[in-house]
Amino acid sequence: MRKNINEFLLFLVIIFFIRGLYIFVFHNCTSQDLDAWNWVGNILMEGGNPYHAATGCMSWPPLWMQLIFLFKKLSLILHLPFNDVVRAFLTMSESAMALLLYAAVIRYAKCFNATRLLVFGIALNPIPVFQVCQQCNFDVFVGFWILLAVYMLLRFQENHEPSFWLCACFALGMGTLTKTIPICLAPMLLLSVRKVKWLEQLLGAAFLLGPAFLGLSVVYVLGPQDVQTHVFGYRSIWGVFGFTGLFKYFGWTSLYSDWGRIFEIIYGAGWVYAGIWLYSKEKLEPKTMVLVAAALLMAIPAFGPGIGYQYIYWFLPLLLLAYALEHRSVRSFLLIFFAVAVVTYTIVFAFYFNVYGAFFLEIVQTEKLVQFGLWLSTTSHETFLTLPLWLLYLIGTVLFARRIKREASERKQIAAELK
Repeated sequence: MRKNINEFLLFLVIIFFIRGLYIFVFHNCTSQDLDAWNWVGNILMEGGNPYHAATGCMSWPPLWMQLIFLFKKLSLILHLPFNDVVRAFLTMSESAMALLLYAAVIRYAKCFNATRLLVFGIALNPIPVFQVCQQCNFDVFVGFWILLAVYMLLRFQENHEPSFWLCACFALGMGTLTKTIPICLAPMLLLSVRKVKWLEQLLGAAFLLGPAFLGLSVVYVLGPQDVQTHVFGYRSIWGVFGFTGLFKYFGWTSLYSDWGRIFEIIYGAGWVYAGIWLYSKEKLEPKTMVLVAAALLMAIPAFGPGIGYQYIYWFLPLLLLAYALEHRSVRSFLLIFFAVAVVTYTIVFAFYFNVYGAFFLEIVQTEKLVQFGLWLSTTSHETFLTLPLWLLYLIGTVLFARRIKREASERKQIAAELK
């Protein structure tokens, strides 16, 4: 136990040093997201409703708005820059998520070096650094809730203790209150749900749906049309990634405009099928459950109409956990995926100054580099820059689905032989 504590403390020293150094060097390198949070905070200080006044900035349930209010208050009371308060919170959220990941690895992949995974997968990985220090969106907080839910479900599978299942429901409920995307993991709650009493199932449903319903109901009555348009109607950024990027480039306007509805039908059918399949299973191996969660999340940028670079933090911890649990084929794919993702994200966050801050232009800024950033950030060029990453999202979703099916079949065959 003492060894584990010392190893995790070493990781914390590294992660705080790297984030602190990056913020010190690129303190004024801020994204549109961070500027938007500052604007929302100012609106709140003036007694306004950001869902109405900050059109397009608040597209989720209200938990992040409440946190922005807290950050603004702390920045005024402590005389600290608002941006640094946000970065500090995101770094703490990332550290809490890393602690969960560390606990999961040492419990379910005992022979794997958990500290090395955290150091290279999170602390020194440029992608989390960009997310926490430069883009400063709150998806790392979403990733924390998602990983907590998956970890609780893994614990539930050990001896079907209902308290772990209820904690998973609560984690997904709080995740959905933070950002609606964690609700897509709701089918995983159906695995072994028959081991839980009906009253506990009702309580779990309240934990899952209650937080977001109560939070949204408050802001909805203050501005029904604003919530209807900007929260229920939110569909990410189109035309710069994946299918819609290619449709726009080749001028396939019909597919471009209809792809959102097509995706909802395809993903919805897969979501229902996943729920039925999981409900029919008594038990799954930890690595299979992690792949199920990762596949449900990765399918959104793989097949969806849009992308936000912050989305990767929904499933990055799950991919790291899968790397620790899985065999060579999946590990090889994940190494390729992370390599391509690091290169893509570094280019985007180095030169896209009009959206993400462009850290490289903080070091060297010439007219040619500024023009290069403008040229690179056009919709067509961004589509082809991110094309390898999108293809890996597709391959990964299919690979994980096939792996899940094969491992479930092998488990079924072993169970039949034992009988």
